[in-house]
Amino acid sequence: MKKKSKRPFHVAFFGDAHIPQKDPVFVDAFDCSQLLAQKKCTILNGGGPGIMLASTLGAKSVQGRVELVVIDPKNEPKNNYEGQSPKNISLANRIFTLKSYQGRINKLIKLSDAYVIFYGGTGTLAEMAYVWSKAKFAYPHQRPLIFFGKKWRKIISTLSRELNLEKIEQKICFFANSPDDVLKILSNFFKNKTDSYSK
Repeated sequence: MKKKSKRPFHVAFFGDAHIPQKDPVFVDAFDCSQLLAQKKCTILNGGGPGIMLASTLGAKSVQGRVELVVIDPKNEPKNNYEGQSPKNISLANRIFTLKSYQGRINKLIKLSDAYVIFYGGTGTLAEMAYVWSKAKFAYPHQRPLIFFGKKWRKIISTLSRELNLEKIEQKICFFANSPDDVLKILSNFFKNKTDSYSK
């Protein structure tokens, strides 16, 4: 996907930091990032292992650009935090270093033009909730929020029913089961906003 702009199109990847490289979800994240990087997107992630590393490796497999947003090591949470992946760090084209966990999320969200969310734990849920709420407030000028994986429709449907989500909160969710789905969603989303996106 090409953008006629001085600023590259940035796509943030969120998801499980503990998922092994042989897991199908890791492979999905790799393939998705690879496809987007081929379309000249810049890949963004939090510098850790798992899905974050998968997105970096996918982009780098086609000489794509990767930017990371990390917490200064001396300010990282001491317990139950995935930390930085040395391999991920070593491959980055640019690294933004923030002083706090909240600052890291804010920077990732601010830099990104779209978000792809894979399965994950509470960290992923926190990022998802923040991005989701920002999209709601920005509607109809929100940035695309893409849930990757077959389980997400059921998860979002359950949340919508049990938490009584507003229609607008459901309307701004997109679902993808393949890298091609992600590319199609992004292309269609911006079709009426700009003619500068193409396969």
